[in-house]
Amino acid sequence: MGWGMRKLLFFDYSRVSRLRGFVRRLERPEKFPGNPLLIGEEPWEHGNFTMYGSVVKADGKPFQLWYSVVSKPLVLHVAYAESDDGIHWRKPPLDVFSWDGRKTNIVSEHDIHGAAVIYDERDPREDYRYKMIGGFGGGSKAPIYGFHSPDGIHWKMIRPGPIIGTGPDSPMGLLRLPDGRYAAYHRKQPYGRKIFRSESWDFLHWSGEPRMVLEPDAQDPPMTQFYGIGSVPYGPFELGTLWMFHIDPEDGTALNGYQEAELAYARSGYAWHRAAQGQPFLPHGEPGEWDQGNLQCASAPVFLKDEIRYYYAGTNIRHSRHWEHNPQRAGLGMATLKPDRFIALVAGPLESELVTVPLVLPSGDIRLNANVEPGGWVGVEIQDENGRPVDGFRMEECAPIAGDSLSHEVRWSGGRPDAFLRGARYRLRIGARRASLYSVFAVEDGETPHYARFEEFAVKL
Repeated sequence: MGWGMRKLLFFDYSRVSRLRGFVRRLERPEKFPGNPLLIGEEPWEHGNFTMYGSVVKADGKPFQLWYSVVSKPLVLHVAYAESDDGIHWRKPPLDVFSWDGRKTNIVSEHDIHGAAVIYDERDPREDYRYKMIGGFGGGSKAPIYGFHSPDGIHWKMIRPGPIIGTGPDSPMGLLRLPDGRYAAYHRKQPYGRKIFRSESWDFLHWSGEPRMVLEPDAQDPPMTQFYGIGSVPYGPFELGTLWMFHIDPEDGTALNGYQEAELAYARSGYAWHRAAQGQPFLPHGEPGEWDQGNLQCASAPVFLKDEIRYYYAGTNIRHSRHWEHNPQRAGLGMATLKPDRFIALVAGPLESELVTVPLVLPSGDIRLNANVEPGGWVGVEIQDENGRPVDGFRMEECAPIAGDSLSHEVRWSGGRPDAFLRGARYRLRIGARRASLYSVFAVEDGETPHYARFEEFAVKL
């Protein structure tokens, strides 16, 4: 599926030919001050709350949450909650699973390990709109099964046997890509805490041999492990929240430590990179905070109009053997980020400069996602592919950009450059002072853009 909007983000410099003065900075979602939004307080939750699960917001439906609660010795049930605003949550009493004669908010009668849920609006079958994967039938080493549901509450197996033969032993990622493929992220035995990927075109028949796509490398400290990853399409990228498991150096069991999330990205789903290796994107809390122990991201963020929401489970205790059964405070947290503001190129008091490689620009409607401090400015110059400025569209002929906006319009004394720009190759030179630049994009005429639906600028080298 193609979209008209073209965009340049700064996960890497694949479309940048020259960079001077800018400093690259990871941006972090801001944690909601009212966290935790929901805690594990019902008797069937046993005081724990684990984000082997997902949050979904489909059009015309409430926010829906699936999370896992752990019973002794290690039985995971999928629980359900919903909200009108994503902040105030309720646990509806349902008819799926009872506890001492009471209705509960549990939606799985049996042990399901590592559950991940999507709402698949492209499936024409009403009872297949909600899809879930999870290890089923024997604890963490059980193979992965597929489930479908008309409402996210009443689930059926998509077939009697497993769809992926490996046991997840982890939280999983599940997504449907713009081209129609389904992708699942999970572990594979006996490789331990590393990330594998499987694919399917119909959610029923999956690629035979899962492929490893992400593992710790020589830049990571000893005993760094990848617990799992959540993933979501973002234009031509997949964006991942990588569960980092930092194990205590003196621990010999590989069980004692804490969890938090790093930001990862991929263009193919197989060649993954960490956007800021070693820097947490969503860090666990400071000592004394409710999420000081483990921070576990949901399988995908929620895209709202001008806000990206990252939901997560937090605990005030750290990971250890059977840590879920220890006394704790555990619940649901939320953190928010503005669209595209994952990585900033920051210009200080001296002028900074960026020049792109020759790009194919779809229109003259060029915009910037940028925050300009008082006394700062951003300007854009159009150059031909050989780096010569185009008359009427030089830096000094660009109206200086000021303020904070997700969509600054770039204007020149020469007007809009549609007459010569469309389909040809031109460079963009961006100058800035006291400003943070997050993305550059061009919108086709008549398009109603959505920030998560775009292609990268085409390059012809």
